[in-house]
Amino acid sequence: MQTPDAIARQLFKRTTKGIKLGLDRMLKAAEKIDNPQTSFASIHVAGTNGKGSTCAYIESVVRAHGVKTGLFTSPHLVRFEERFIVEGAPVSGQEWAAVYNDIADIIESLDLTFFEAMTLIAFELFKRERVEWAVIETGMGGRLDATNIVVPQVAAITALDIDHTQYLGNDRASIALEKCGIIKRRIPLVLARPAHDDVLDLVKQQCALREAPCIVVSGEDAVDCSTSESSTTFTYVGSTLTTRLLGEYQIQNAMVAIKTLECAGFSDASSIKRGVARTILPGRFHVVKSNGRIVVFDVGHNPGAAEAFTAAVRRIFKGLPMCIVVGIMKDKDIAGILRHYCTVASRLIFTQPETERAADCETLLRSVPLDFKGGRECRADVGEAIKAALAGSEPVIGVAGSFYTVGEAMTFLGIEPY
Repeated sequence: MQTPDAIARQLFKRTTKGIKLGLDRMLKAAEKIDNPQTSFASIHVAGTNGKGSTCAYIESVVRAHGVKTGLFTSPHLVRFEERFIVEGAPVSGQEWAAVYNDIADIIESLDLTFFEAMTLIAFELFKRERVEWAVIETGMGGRLDATNIVVPQVAAITALDIDHTQYLGNDRASIALEKCGIIKRRIPLVLARPAHDDVLDLVKQQCALREAPCIVVSGEDAVDCSTSESSTTFTYVGSTLTTRLLGEYQIQNAMVAIKTLECAGFSDASSIKRGVARTILPGRFHVVKSNGRIVVFDVGHNPGAAEAFTAAVRRIFKGLPMCIVVGIMKDKDIAGILRHYCTVASRLIFTQPETERAADCETLLRSVPLDFKGGRECRADVGEAIKAALAGSEPVIGVAGSFYTVGEAMTFLGIEPY
């Protein structure tokens, strides 16, 4: 049997095959192992921003109801095992490696992509672990995403924005249509209210075509909202809830999760309150103390996520000087992201995480708004960028722009996400 590390290296080589949207390979692969995705009830979540947080809330609350849970999300930050959560904790390397070794021939024979292989491993792993309910996060889009072979009890779509335009389309309507691909016939859909009415109408039309109930959730339905450096509190339908996930945008994510849970039959008020309070999700406005500084990690990688991040910075840190270590993938809206970072940063340190997808520092420098008056510099790798940030005097350090940047920074600082 190969070791987990050796398998991970082998699987990452499959990323060179690129992204192949479509369900044929996944359907054939799942059929060869007796369709493990049918062995558990599931909730399927798509969206541009907030889907990771929403998935984490749902899993935590279902577990608080006394049900055995699985959670499949991507990508990971530090350890491969973070993709496969059972009962609130990553599985061991030996567990997922055993599944891989048993199905490696299928992965090879059907030439599955990296994400398809991950999805198949997750489904088989959850089957073997006797998971009762699994929360499944789409990788990209929805309609042709490898996860879309599940037929869930409830589906959810979180905040919609423009991202992955080379695969999903160049406008919000095209992207929303791809996300709507997770809607199944007569299966309820819970939707975070889109900012644009035409997108809302489109989603409702897609639900009507499939006779699927459409439940729209707006963050404005919450009252008495407050955010501190350690928690976010709000009242929804008469119940006051507190979460450790920070930022006002987490309120809508939690509300989408709660409504999705209610549709799935998880409506015990005390379990909901306990599950929301216990939810953890590393890398999403994730605040830690390190080397005598406040360090904020945020994996958001599009302008909408950057806007939410900076809004939370202003509310929580109230103008304290902040240095942001930035690494962004070259296929993202770099200028749009930096436009928001520059509203709160006194200094920017650009870096390039260890992936071919990362934009080089010079590209990032050229994308800084002309009216930004703060300091800016480049460092060759994430570790050097963190050192440069710590050498400064700013009381708050941000690490933002991508999962890769945040993961490498956590590794450098010795932070274990879970």
